Amino acid sequence: MKRLVLLSIVLMVSTSCALFKPDKKEEVTKPDEPTEETIQQTAENYVSEGIEYYKQRQDSLAVNSWDKALEYIPRDAEVRNWKGIALQRMGRNEQALAAFEKAIDLDPQYYQALNNAGYIRFLKEDYQNALDLFNQSLAINSSYQPAIKNKDLAERVILGQLDKRAFDIGEKASEKIDYQTQIDLYKKALSIDSTYAKAHNNLAVAFYWEDYQDSAYYHLEKAIEYRKDYPEAINNLAMLYKDDQNYDIAIKLFLKAISLKPKYIGALNNLGETYYFKGEIKNAIRVFSTVKELEPQNTVANQWLNRLDENKPK
Repeated sequence: MKRLVLLSIVLMVSTSCALFKPDKKEEVTKPDEPTEETIQQTAENYVSEGIEYYKQRQDSLAVNSWDKALEYIPRDAEVRNWKGIALQRMGRNEQALAAFEKAIDLDPQYYQALNNAGYIRFLKEDYQNALDLFNQSLAINSSYQPAIKNKDLAERVILGQLDKRAFDIGEKASEKIDYQTQIDLYKKALSIDSTYAKAHNNLAVAFYWEDYQDSAYYHLEKAIEYRKDYPEAINNLAMLYKDDQNYDIAIKLFLKAISLKPKYIGALNNLGETYYFKGEIKNAIRVFSTVKELEPQNTVANQWLNRLDENKPK
């Protein structure tokens, strides 16, 4: 690990004759060397500072904080990966790729960094190397959903089943906050490739928040038509049925989404709520208890379990 460079004070001594001599030579006291604990704490402070900046979308400040942390912990692969994520969000893909590759050098089993490096390769239209990196990620963690999705994406582009122009417009749309802007862009993406399931799903979500329920239903059904094993779209369609109080259909769809994506926390919570509204309290408690086992700090599940416990007959 790098040690801190300590600057000691240099005493300037006069070459002229002294009028008197001190009785004792004064000693220069050097500052103490930083301890390992001090170094780690300083690094952690910079890491935490960077995370807070990142949450606030102040990516350049986040990168600056993480660079300071890396002066103390240069072999920390996780900080390299975070830095790459922020750089990618800033559009600095070459630097992001370098950060991800450094993380992989430091930890070859870092499957998240392998996936992230693959995604940058995909954006650079280096599809075969992207696919290789997604496969490496999945060889370490076969259930890692981002790599599963990205591998499918790369394969479909390689096979000519997805127009990359539609993907690029869809990614641009996902960065927008205004739902009407998202709607316009996703429509544009679908005008290039009408079979792009993710664009149908995301367009449906935007329509949902703009209160166009019929359009939301239509595009979610299209998303599932073009990609039958799409757990997020199935969950979203179930949400529409839940909102319309068609609980039986909603439950079947939530269960299907969970079967496709085990430990799908969002779908499990939605299923628990649907059981509650249908009056199946025992099933609701069972589902929320499962969520708590998987994710003990999950706010939604804990709130529901507390609420259900308070309403138990005494």
